[in-house]
Amino acid sequence: MKKNMLFELMLCSSSLFADVYATFEAKAVKEASLNLTSSGTVEQIHVDVGSHVKKGQTLLSLKDGEERAAYMSAKSDYEFLSSQYARYQKSAEVFDKNTLDKVKAETDRAKNQTAMYGERLSKMRLTAPFSGVIAEKNIEIGDTVGLGAKPLFRLISNETKLVIQFDSKFADNVKVGDEFCYAFDGKPSGKCTKIKKIYPAVNQNNKKLTAEAEGNGVKAGIFGDGQIKTK
Repeated sequence: MKKNMLFELMLCSSSLFADVYATFEAKAVKEASLNLTSSGTVEQIHVDVGSHVKKGQTLLSLKDGEERAAYMSAKSDYEFLSSQYARYQKSAEVFDKNTLDKVKAETDRAKNQTAMYGERLSKMRLTAPFSGVIAEKNIEIGDTVGLGAKPLFRLISNETKLVIQFDSKFADNVKVGDEFCYAFDGKPSGKCTKIKKIYPAVNQNNKKLTAEAEGNGVKAGIFGDGQIKTK
């Protein structure tokens, strides 16, 4: 009787610490579909599919001759009025207050107009919101870009994560911090990564739970499976 109880306890204990089979897909930590808020004709494209870019790097430029001319004209007017107002201030005793206020108002208006034209000019360029790699390109030089058009580029981050799915019956077994040892095409990679997040809800389509782990350099889009080492 005691032997049977001991066997049952050992069996129960081993099941509590059994590996949990799971599948995974590697996904980019960040992903963005990029477009412009201005319309115009594409003049330059600085990247292609597979290009690695840094945050703030220019990806594409529209023809901006008119916008640049308007900005330079406004900037010139502002610089002139700003210098004039500075001279008037140095000789404030010669001018009445109304004259000084008028010059200041004109200077402020020119400053605001310069900022407005500068903002319009900046919108003629598309820049990367974060560092990563160009995964998709849907534009060519000479194309016309309009508001509401399909995304010009799809940018994904260099960092990836493993999105893991496992049977929901193991919900109480799998914990944050457990190791997930993964394989490609059924061949163990010899590498493991720690689970960082477990989704709170079960997927109603396949009755599985989802977890996330660090990507360990696995490229986005790669599938595989593996074992979660429960504690």
